[in-house]
Amino acid sequence: MTSPANIVRLGTVLFVTYGGGHIAKVAPVVKELERQGVNCTVLALTVGHAAARRLGLSPVGYRDCLHLVDADKALAWGRKLLDGNTHPDVDAHESCCYLGINYLDWVERFGEAEAEQRYREGGRRSFLPLAFMGRLIDELQPAVVVSTSSPRSEQAAIEAAVQRGIPTLTMMDLFALPYDIYLRQPVHADRITAMSEVVKSNLVAAGFDSGRVRVTGCPAYDALQEPAHAAAGAAFRRERGWEALKIVMWAGYKEEGSHVPESWQGATFGLEVERRLRAWVAARPDVALIVRYHPNQFHYFPSLGEQERVYLARPAEEPVQAQLHASDVVIVQTSTVGLEAALIGRRVLSLQYAPSVIDLGFDFSALGLAEGVPAMDDLVPILDRGADASSGGSILPPAGRAAPRVAAEIRALARGAVASTAQG
Repeated sequence: MTSPANIVRLGTVLFVTYGGGHIAKVAPVVKELERQGVNCTVLALTVGHAAARRLGLSPVGYRDCLHLVDADKALAWGRKLLDGNTHPDVDAHESCCYLGINYLDWVERFGEAEAEQRYREGGRRSFLPLAFMGRLIDELQPAVVVSTSSPRSEQAAIEAAVQRGIPTLTMMDLFALPYDIYLRQPVHADRITAMSEVVKSNLVAAGFDSGRVRVTGCPAYDALQEPAHAAAGAAFRRERGWEALKIVMWAGYKEEGSHVPESWQGATFGLEVERRLRAWVAARPDVALIVRYHPNQFHYFPSLGEQERVYLARPAEEPVQAQLHASDVVIVQTSTVGLEAALIGRRVLSLQYAPSVIDLGFDFSALGLAEGVPAMDDLVPILDRGADASSGGSILPPAGRAAPRVAAEIRALARGAVASTAQG
């Protein structure tokens, strides 16, 4: 455990990030800054903590910040909320600290009655620990605060830093489409890095100042081009005797919300897609299947059993890059795995009939990055036919690595803050 004194001594750039794809964006930038001699503190939240360690970082968590709050009260609230909010990749004490500190932030700001109502209406997805993040920033005194565009702790860190006049940077997720809650946040960072020119155009169309937005590419995808991942993909095929097979990856997640038909709620949709694909594999000796559910949700999907030429991925332990390189076709709802697959030239199928795709109005095929599958019964016939030509055009990022570009923007913000302090 990192002691309070150790946190104070940590570096000049504070990163606040959740798990999965978020930490994958942050880690290359942290490593680039540290390579340049810049100290960084990474507050990695929930499943992001273990993911950050696997990526070679030394993150801190909410458990390291109990000294900033009434620890007894926070832990008491955390224990009350823990049931139903656990994850196999998150230490129970860390979950308790995360839930308790966030909930206590509500209690201190709004009182117990309103905190209870907010939790009843929105659950942990409604957390916005502004007071806590303010205390953390006051203690660390970072030169720059960096997040991705997630709500909750990430947004709270940006807002708390803006209140204190500390420079901020947000690494924009995905495409800034109209449904994205980030566009409607009341406070935004001084600098926003975008994956491509199309993303910048979408931000400007939503009312963002063009001067705030920099097209850098997305650091999460820098690693896709590393030869080691292609080699690992080839080894994956070779170890299973799949070199001559057509390999399909199903990268699914749960369908949730009132708009989802009862028959497709939760894991049900993903399991039905998996069943269709398993039947296809059973009937076709020349194909194989990788089933890879979202790393935050894989434990909600019961195993359909072992089957020849079907591999059940352990997404919390196995990097996606090697399995993407091993695949010929990747099937998605709205997962960023679809974009990653397109970036390395894989055939991508977008399930247009998935409730989340319909609800969000986000369809990789509409972006020219995938072929659309209009209905469940169309999945296998489209798999069996040849690939359609598609082109991402300006939706794709600029050539070269994104992490050095994002790191340069962070350093520029830090230099500006230093110059402003010196002039004052």
